[in-house]
Amino acid sequence: MITELKKKTKYLIVLLLVIQISCSSSEENQGATWVGPADFMHVTKDKMEMTYAVDVVGQKMYLNSFYEVIKKGTETVIFKIKVTDLEFGERKDGISFCRVWGTIDDSGIESYLLAQDCLAVQSKD
Repeated sequence: MITELKKKTKYLIVLLLVIQISCSSSEENQGATWVGPADFMHVTKDKMEMTYAVDVVGQKMYLNSFYEVIKKGTETVIFKIKVTDLEFGERKDGISFCRVWGTIDDSGIESYLLAQDCLAVQSKD
């Protein structure tokens, strides 16, 4: 009887730990920052067009914010983007990258900025 009670108590403790770990809130990524080069993929119904060597002031973007994507080394605005999603990954050579997805120029068309040496940002601080 006591052995059975000990087993049930162990199972209960393990179950509670699993529930606590799974329910603990981890902060979601709110933005992305990068130090490497960036390119911009403009996606339409008819085609996908890459613009190489672009920049965003500060090389940092956050969800639900608006940014001007400019041609690197100029002040020419290529697109205005409202960030809707973030995607992070790592290339086979070990370099991190991110795709910062967003709608372009109030069109509803989803396109993305592709940046290398990219890191996730948890808050706008």
